[in-house]
Amino acid sequence: MILFAFAPDYRPSHTQQDHCSKLPRRVPSAKVFMDINFVLLLVSLLNLLADLYNIMKFRDHIPRWMIRANISALAGCGLAWLLMPQTSGYIALGILALYIVSIKRYTHKRAPQPSLPSPATKLLIGLNIAVFIVQASKGATNDAAEFVELGAVFSPLLAEGEWWRIFTAQFLHWGAMHLAFNMLGLWILGRTVEAMLGFWRYVMLYLISGAGGMLIAWGVSQLSPDPHPIILLGASASVLGLVGTQAAIALLAYRYTGSVVAKAQLNSMTQIVLLQAVFDMMVPEVSSTAHVGGAAVGFCVTYGFVSRRMRLKGFRSE
Repeated sequence: MILFAFAPDYRPSHTQQDHCSKLPRRVPSAKVFMDINFVLLLVSLLNLLADLYNIMKFRDHIPRWMIRANISALAGCGLAWLLMPQTSGYIALGILALYIVSIKRYTHKRAPQPSLPSPATKLLIGLNIAVFIVQASKGATNDAAEFVELGAVFSPLLAEGEWWRIFTAQFLHWGAMHLAFNMLGLWILGRTVEAMLGFWRYVMLYLISGAGGMLIAWGVSQLSPDPHPIILLGASASVLGLVGTQAAIALLAYRYTGSVVAKAQLNSMTQIVLLQAVFDMMVPEVSSTAHVGGAAVGFCVTYGFVSRRMRLKGFRSE
């Protein structure tokens, strides 16, 4: 789940046209775009290491082949990096996919999961893809000025009152890989949250988390010792808001029922946030502030809403 932040060379002016004329027409790849190969390798390794931690934590209840499969996958990624560094990320992603498929097939046989209709999640994914198609038709997948024209958050324009950008920017993406990562996260996390909250509450939470994350990133950039203009776009803050939502629900469930399952879910959501933080630190083009802000907004809004409903229904914490 990636949300890019780019700080262009900007000179103050008074109109949107003047603002956009100061932006580079084509963003320099060395300055903005991360090495996709490195990103895929990093994502694969972090996911495998996080899963290994969980496996070892519950190793007494997990078949030994899972440990061997995880270590083999890690070894495969390491060998790919040593022997074929230029394509190691793509190889690592393939190894991770095979590993996940094998684990999913095993868990589905042991405990079949009901399919979730998830109309809101499908709608959001469809909207993101539709907007990206429009971007591609306009050549706006690697063009800072076009991003601003289409509705990305650009801090000088936000300061002038164009607050609608904190919503439109959530549906813009900086290339196909950016879109793919975010939509994968939305599909994995969104269906569960939608089942918990329902269609409209889920959509509102998604939008509020994204808007809140971008506002926090904008505010931090303006309060820094060296204020600088930024461009923000992507669904990452919104998707991280869903992580915050699941964490809030798991915390409340553990607080009121002492459920071991809820505690495990809370630990999983915490791991996702920590992994995202590690990723953000290693990839400077990513807006870590927007990620943390989106997760925090999702957590706070959900905790306040759900805890109030639980109190109204007479629940008491243990």
